[in-house]
Amino acid sequence: MRLPHFSFLARCCLLLLVFGKTASAAPAFDSLTPEEEIRVAQGEAIVHVEKTNLPLKHFLVVGQFNAPIRQVYRIFTDFEHYAEIFKLKDSRVVKRNGDTVQVRASMLTTWPIGDKWVTNETYLSPEDYFFSFHRIEGNIPQYDGSVKLIPKGPNACQVFYVAQVDPGIPFLPVWLLNQFQASMLPNTIRNVRDYLESHR
Repeated sequence: MRLPHFSFLARCCLLLLVFGKTASAAPAFDSLTPEEEIRVAQGEAIVHVEKTNLPLKHFLVVGQFNAPIRQVYRIFTDFEHYAEIFKLKDSRVVKRNGDTVQVRASMLTTWPIGDKWVTNETYLSPEDYFFSFHRIEGNIPQYDGSVKLIPKGPNACQVFYVAQVDPGIPFLPVWLLNQFQASMLPNTIRNVRDYLESHR
């Protein structure tokens, strides 16, 4: 499945799902200010960037869904349909052992980069509406993170998605990759919202 309107970098950011404090300050990387809480409740996706001297940052994106938490968690863990949900070339479960799942995802990219793919090991905690993941193989050198859902009433929830990724593009400066991810990560929230809407 090709993505006709996105560059390779955009696809890299969308792939962060397989497996994922910029504009506004927050008291901590993984929490929201009262002002941000209001903006998220109104439908905005908030992005935070890890404060570290390391070149490759962790990113956090927070978004709200007007749907029950069980339904949203089911979509975020529907790995067999990640290609449809997140517009990837392919996604499939290669191994499952209880709440430990290995998922392989790939995407088409333009010449001269070639296709990019990654296999992640994912650890599910459905009773907490949480999962974490890390890369175990692929030509994407680094990819790890977590997804945590928090209920906001019976028919709404917030998603806290943390990810760190190195897509393995030798000529791409890390600072540019960080900036691009900060701008593209909200697509994760939009894609799940679109999928929810199309499957009501």
